[in-house]
Amino acid sequence: MAKRKRPSALSNPRAVLVLGLTAVALFGIGQLVLFARTERGALFFARTLGIGGETRVTQIIGREIREGLKAMNVPPDSIAETRVPESRPELRWRVGLGPGASLIQTNHAIARRVEALGAAVLSGHERTENNGTRRLTLVVGLPHHPTHELSIITPKVDEENAEREPARMAIVLYGFGEDPEHAAAAFDLPVPFAAAIVPGARWSSSMFRAARNSKREIVLMLPLEPINYPNVNPGPGTVLVTMNTARITALLRKHLDQAGDATSVGNFMGSLATQDMTVMGAVFKELKRRGLTFVHMKPVPGAVCRDLAADMGIAYDEPDVMFDPADWKGDRRRLDHEWHKVLDQARQRGRLMVWMHVSPTLIDWLPKAASAKELKGVNLVPLSAVVHRATAR
Repeated sequence: MAKRKRPSALSNPRAVLVLGLTAVALFGIGQLVLFARTERGALFFARTLGIGGETRVTQIIGREIREGLKAMNVPPDSIAETRVPESRPELRWRVGLGPGASLIQTNHAIARRVEALGAAVLSGHERTENNGTRRLTLVVGLPHHPTHELSIITPKVDEENAEREPARMAIVLYGFGEDPEHAAAAFDLPVPFAAAIVPGARWSSSMFRAARNSKREIVLMLPLEPINYPNVNPGPGTVLVTMNTARITALLRKHLDQAGDATSVGNFMGSLATQDMTVMGAVFKELKRRGLTFVHMKPVPGAVCRDLAADMGIAYDEPDVMFDPADWKGDRRRLDHEWHKVLDQARQRGRLMVWMHVSPTLIDWLPKAASAKELKGVNLVPLSAVVHRATAR
């Protein structure tokens, strides 16, 4: 009589399932271990689970604060550290800024560095001391776990000879898709600007890559359905009013993944979609999850975006000036005259967001227009330093 074969474990569906789940679990654990060894991972676990090396977390955040101060040209010997045991935060830094240094920009520089790894400026307040010095006090760290308290001090201002703090102006360039080969030259301009780029086109990936390589902030120009679509067409990957919420969210996430680390999201066209509560609600829900500002280009009368953003706690902004040097068709005197009017507006308001259309005229004209001699009391800053941000609710 032939012997009966013992059934193989692999012939048992339950055993196969158990083996598969075990393999997936082991792989997941391995990935978590690797992630925990990174700096971002260390801050993530300390922030979400309250576990991890406190000393390492403090060192990571302290290094990022120093990098932010370094970006503001604060020398290391202007930073004095003291330790206050059994207090929270334990580390206290006294930072001295030079005459004319901006407390606002210093705050922004520190926030940008620590936020990139998952930490945050937890609180901040500014006051003028009796002796005339200005003090900005920041508490930095993780939620429920502050690690550093900074006292950032500027010297007393000579009121008689004092000049107003320079106005902050951010430049955003758009229109890269109209002439991708020529527009790529814009990234070599010796001028700070953010790049507004439309995703989904055949040239989009190279433009996003060029922006990242040149350390430009990025505005994702989300293609939204306009009136008279498809006769008027933003191109591939357009968010349509007939899409359900899941499809809109998936498409937006795909575009954001292509962009990389976007500073904010703007609308490319969208005269119909921006009037649709369902569409913009889905868009804004994802922007809120990521902490991104919506910059509304040329709102139509029936647009719901401003009110909906307020209801959902989304940061909302609009360009202050749309400026296209090509409008003056080579009349350099007229162009310079209009530009001086923009600079005057920046000085009066203290903050300005200027969007400029990429063109050969702009690439030739902008370096001189953005020189210190022309700006006179206006500082060109990153877009993230002027764009409105959501407030905690």
